[in-house]
Amino acid sequence: MNPGQIVIVNGTSGSGKSTTCETFQREADGYWMLHGIDHFIAGTLPAKYGHHGPLAHEGIEAVPVDPADPDGPLKWRFHEHGIRAFAAFHEWIAAASRTGNNIILDHLLMSGTPVLADLARRLEGLPVLLVTLKPPVEVLESRVAERKMDKKLPVDILGEDAVRKIVDRLNRLRGWFTESVYANPYADLVVDTAIHGPETVTRMIRDRLAQGPGTALEELRRSLSRS
Repeated sequence: MNPGQIVIVNGTSGSGKSTTCETFQREADGYWMLHGIDHFIAGTLPAKYGHHGPLAHEGIEAVPVDPADPDGPLKWRFHEHGIRAFAAFHEWIAAASRTGNNIILDHLLMSGTPVLADLARRLEGLPVLLVTLKPPVEVLESRVAERKMDKKLPVDILGEDAVRKIVDRLNRLRGWFTESVYANPYADLVVDTAIHGPETVTRMIRDRLAQGPGTALEELRRSLSRS
C-alpha cells in the first residue's frame, strides 16, 4: 500500500492554521483526514496533565522563562506523560499515512522541545509537506485579543476561576510560543495569512503538492542529526 500524503500546517494561535485545515479538507479532491494540536490537547490529553492542570508537573508544565521572574513570561516544559503523549500523537499521524490515508494536520512545531525531533523521526520515509503560516506579530496579537474564551472548561479539575487562570497563563506563554514555533527555518511553503485567506492558502497548498514531494522535513531531520 502506498502511504498517504501528510500536510502539516504549522503556526501559532491566530495564524489561521485550524481554519486553513478545515477549508482544505472541505475543498480537497479525494479523501483527506483532519487532525490537529487543538483536537489533541483539548480532547485526548487528560486535562489534569495539561499545562493548566494539577498534574502538569508530570505532563506539560508552564514554567517561567526566567526562574528569577516567576510572574513573567512562561514556556512549556515536557515531562514523562507529555513526551509520551506527543509520541502517540505523531505515531497516529504516521499510522494514518501508512494505511493509505491522506491527512492534513495543524500543529505547533516548537523548537527547543522534544516535539520537533520526535515528529521528524516518526514521520521519516513518509510523504510530508510542511507549511508554515506566518502573519506579522501584530496581526497575531490582534486576532488573539479578539477571541472569546467560550470553550467548555473542566472546572471540576481546573477550579472555578479556570478562565482567569487560563487567560493569564496563555498571555504569558504567547511570546515563547511565537519565538519557538517560528524558530524552525524549514518549510516547503511559507504564507503570510495577513495577506492570504484560507481559500487562497488552500489553493497554494494544492499547487505546491502538484509540484512534487516536500523536502523540508527531511532537511529538518538532517539538521537535528547534526546538532
